[in-house]
Amino acid sequence: MMMTMKPPLIGVHQLLCVVVVLLATAATTTHAFSMHRTCSTTTTVPSSSRQLLTTTRLHASPTPPEDNNDKDDESWDEDVDYDKVWPSNEQEDIMPTAAWDDVVVDDDSSSSSNTDLDLPPALSELMDSATAAELKDEARVIIETQVQQGLDDLAKVRKDLTKDIEAQKRSLQRQSAVRAQQEETKLMRKIDALSGNFLADSKDAREATKRAAAADAAMEGKGLEVGSWGVLSSSGDGSDGAVVTMGGTDGLLGSVANAKKQQAAATDDDGADPATASRILIVADESGDPIAKQLVPKFTKAIQDIMSVEIEVLKPTQTMPLGGNNAACVLFFLTSLSNPPRALMERLLRKTMVADGKVGRPPTQLVAVSTVGTERTDKYPYSMQNLMGRKLEGRRDMEESLMNAVKEREVEPPLDYTICKFGELKDSSNKGDFSFMPGDVLDGTTSLDTATNVLVQAVAFQPSARNVTLCATGTLPPAVDDNLFWDDAFLKLNGPELARYDSLGIPADLYIQLVEYIKEWGKFLAESGKLTTPIDYDISTKGPNAAFEGVAQRDGMKLLFRPTNTGADYLSKEEEREMEKKGMTPKSSTTTTRRRGKPEGGVEILVEITTKGDLRVRAARCDMGPATVVKELSEALILKRLQKSLDVFVKDYA
Repeated sequence: MMMTMKPPLIGVHQLLCVVVVLLATAATTTHAFSMHRTCSTTTTVPSSSRQLLTTTRLHASPTPPEDNNDKDDESWDEDVDYDKVWPSNEQEDIMPTAAWDDVVVDDDSSSSSNTDLDLPPALSELMDSATAAELKDEARVIIETQVQQGLDDLAKVRKDLTKDIEAQKRSLQRQSAVRAQQEETKLMRKIDALSGNFLADSKDAREATKRAAAADAAMEGKGLEVGSWGVLSSSGDGSDGAVVTMGGTDGLLGSVANAKKQQAAATDDDGADPATASRILIVADESGDPIAKQLVPKFTKAIQDIMSVEIEVLKPTQTMPLGGNNAACVLFFLTSLSNPPRALMERLLRKTMVADGKVGRPPTQLVAVSTVGTERTDKYPYSMQNLMGRKLEGRRDMEESLMNAVKEREVEPPLDYTICKFGELKDSSNKGDFSFMPGDVLDGTTSLDTATNVLVQAVAFQPSARNVTLCATGTLPPAVDDNLFWDDAFLKLNGPELARYDSLGIPADLYIQLVEYIKEWGKFLAESGKLTTPIDYDISTKGPNAAFEGVAQRDGMKLLFRPTNTGADYLSKEEEREMEKKGMTPKSSTTTTRRRGKPEGGVEILVEITTKGDLRVRAARCDMGPATVVKELSEALILKRLQKSLDVFVKDYA
């Protein structure tokens, strides 16, 4: 009798494990694929859905009866209780939501307890409960391992995707920056090209505008201030006038024009006694002004040792006498004043009656003592000195007030001014570093002896010092020939002097050849038309003056500037509109005639032999008037070409 042997449980157990693993792997792969798609769309799975994803139910569907004859028969599954075999779960259809980015892999071991595996009843009947439990535990481990591996893979994919996105973002940013830089470079090149074309096209117009602006600035009186307007005019013999005798000694107090009148008559039309004019009034605060404290006593002693003159010192706070007590000269120490001396000058310049019934004459000469740098407050170190209290600007206002009082005076007697600027009064150890120039151009300290001697010469002995601004620094040389030294120094103010060539290295015997050479050169330059302002050639009529200038022989020529549409002929827009309202055009002949009556200025080039026998060449401004505009560009070009011409002459005759 044959015995039916039951298959060993170990074989069934292994087979079931394989089936369970395959089913679990398929389920895990399906869920992992779904989760991967959800991750790629950046969704979030809530905690309830995450539990569902980690819960797998394995079912073994019963095999339907094979009935090939009756395919429409549905009775084959009547004995199957679907609700029991495959119980429904309302949450199975829940899909992952948009919170997939919040997925957190929970490493808690409690997740294994939430994994519930139910075997179909048909399989459960083939094994005992212990085998079924063991099978489910092994399947649970395999499933959870696969699920965890899938979650790890998804996290890795998400991390890689994040890195790729960040890398692409950085790459796009770099590309965007490069493109922006390229576009900016193209734009700047276009702007540079347009700017270059505009500047090239408008070069002439801009240069004309600059010249016009410079003309406006210069028309404020620059030519008058640094020129020698008002000095003694040339006489028939070529001299600039003789020494005026005042009070029995050689000296000149008061204005030059007034001195000429007093030379012609013992008394003027008002009947004033000229002997009473030998008086100087000094307005200074010797107690509060260090410069006045040192310079006033020194100046008083020096000038009284030379000439007979009365000196009166008044503080600025005192009441100024009407007419200045009949003084010929008033000396203002601007370092002692805090405001422009307009009120003081108004009283000082009035005519008054003297005791004998005659009309007293007011001062005809105003001299101001100031400091260097008042016209350069925008440059170091004067910009720093001007910070505290703006003293330099205040002194400049006083200087302009004094100059305007002279320029605007329309009544008798004539009036002159002199502005003397010194550095800090301090003796220098370097003897002989004396410097003297027109305008406000020097720097450094000034010794007390230097300031005293310059002031004495400017007040009483140098006609070239009238109506000019001068500056002096340094210390006088040990041995000074008073007359020749000071005459030669103050000669720079006559014009003023633009350049001096006194070290030519050629003998005085070449004087005639040099004069002819300079004249021919001047004619050629005038005909070339290569200057900014056109010029005319003319012969100089200024003769030598040994008494005041130390010149024994002199000859030369003038280069006179022609009137143009700039400078004195320049019309602003307001002036053009005003002329158009009157029915005139800005370019009409009436405008030219109205403006061309005034001198346009020029450069006078003189070849001289000094009283010491030295041959030299000097260039100075000429034909200057109160409203003449200084043409600095043309002057600089003339001096440059003059230097080259002299180099050629010296090379040929040396």
